[in-house]
Amino acid sequence: MIISNAPDSLIAKAVMAFVADCRKVIDPAGQSKTVILRFAAILILCIASTFCGAQEPSKTQPLPESDNVEELVTISSGSLPVILSAPHGGTLKISGVEPREGIGMETGPSGFFTGRDGGTSELAIAVADALEKSTGKRPYLVISNAHRKYLDPNRPSEIAYEDSDAAPVYQRYHGTLGKYCKEILEKHHAGLLLDIHGQGTSRETVYRGTSNGKTVTRLKERFGESAHSGDESLFGTLRRLGWKVYPQPGDGKEQSGFTGGYIVQTHGSHRATGIDAIQMEFGAEYRSKINREQTAKVLAQAIIEFTQEYLQAENELISR
Repeated sequence: MIISNAPDSLIAKAVMAFVADCRKVIDPAGQSKTVILRFAAILILCIASTFCGAQEPSKTQPLPESDNVEELVTISSGSLPVILSAPHGGTLKISGVEPREGIGMETGPSGFFTGRDGGTSELAIAVADALEKSTGKRPYLVISNAHRKYLDPNRPSEIAYEDSDAAPVYQRYHGTLGKYCKEILEKHHAGLLLDIHGQGTSRETVYRGTSNGKTVTRLKERFGESAHSGDESLFGTLRRLGWKVYPQPGDGKEQSGFTGGYIVQTHGSHRATGIDAIQMEFGAEYRSKINREQTAKVLAQAIIEFTQEYLQAENELISR
């Protein structure tokens, strides 16, 4: 009997019919059984009433909105040669901009999609805090606070937005990433950009995206393939620290769909103006509120080890 969305009167009638049917098969003289039936009826009514209230459809609440470009993209300069980017965790509506429709666009990893990567903005901030706690220094931060239905910073501009009023937000995101990459190269001669995303393919897995090594060209040229995919690579360190990663060190090509999007393709070290860039696709277990602090702590440790091993500037050694 389905009762989750039925009115209370219908539930009561259904329960009474159930009781009457039971009485047909129980000895009328059985007083104790009658008491049990009455108790059961009351219990069922209570449960049904509670269940119905819990299942009442919630009204869709409008998103908070902003026309302030600075509020729509959080940026923060750092002192470590590391940039944390989080393009898909935003919740704000861009004032005056309608949701994208994606008419005529392909869907999929490099096409049209409007879903949020929940918990990724918070994770980026938590990693920055963990790094500062361990080193006394903070990474650079670039975080989109605009909901992805209005703007997708991980796409070329021609498909990232459909309303020109969203263009300044997009330009602030990529303009800042470009500025920070240039600053890191001038100060440290090398750097690491981690583009933080969420995926629903595997809750317990983190996928690497570098276009199979292309976006970390400088790293590979300086230290060899092992720095990208070996046991001492960033993902090799994460596996040693207990994470389930893909691909595992030495296991070959990256997962189709998670090989690295527009941000790492634009700001990676295969370009003279870029730094080594890795897209990280986090399963829900790593992004959940209950696990986020531990995720940040482990990733911060791996970043510190990577920085010590591979991002030492000529006159500066980043110490733990």
